[in-house]
Amino acid sequence: MAKEQQLPQAGWQREVQRGHAFGLDAADSIRDRSISTFSRGELPHFARINTFLKALYLEDVHQVGRHDVAVVGVPHDSGATYRPGTRFGPQGIRQMSALYTPYNYEMGVDLREQITLCDVGDIFTIPGSNEKSFDQISKGVAHVFASGAFPIILGGDHSIGFPTLRGICRHLGRHKAGIIHFDRHVDTQETDLDD
Repeated sequence: MAKEQQLPQAGWQREVQRGHAFGLDAADSIRDRSISTFSRGELPHFARINTFLKALYLEDVHQVGRHDVAVVGVPHDSGATYRPGTRFGPQGIRQMSALYTPYNYEMGVDLREQITLCDVGDIFTIPGSNEKSFDQISKGVAHVFASGAFPIILGGDHSIGFPTLRGICRHLGRHKAGIIHFDRHVDTQETDLDD
């Protein structure tokens, strides 16, 4: 609670101001004047267009460099060997994230106050074509990374790691890259089912 009291409120205030600018002031009967008519912020958790942690949806990806972190959906499952359907992963992750706020009580961190976060939506993948989808993924991730924004990728099947890394490495030169990968198991074998 002590850490929470030390947090700045600038990000929250910007969110409230944006809500009023883009979502109208609340009806006269609403006492909490931080509420807008149209949901344009974190609250209520059950409303708003579905983005990761209710981050700003950035329609113009040319502006991604104005943010510290960009969430990128990669709805691809043509590389799945057993259970397809992970193309709906980004949508499901965003939907579940709406239940949470950008504040972590245990660490006393509010992402809204420490970073600027946006959601650029999903990369247009081509079902049934790993090659074309991989090219799309690499190009999209390369664009985000080159802008200076840190990409967070929501997948998708296990195959998307390769085109993601390929997109980042285009801009690294001889520097090393790292991946933090959340999965229920490791998919790092050379071949699977003869391919």
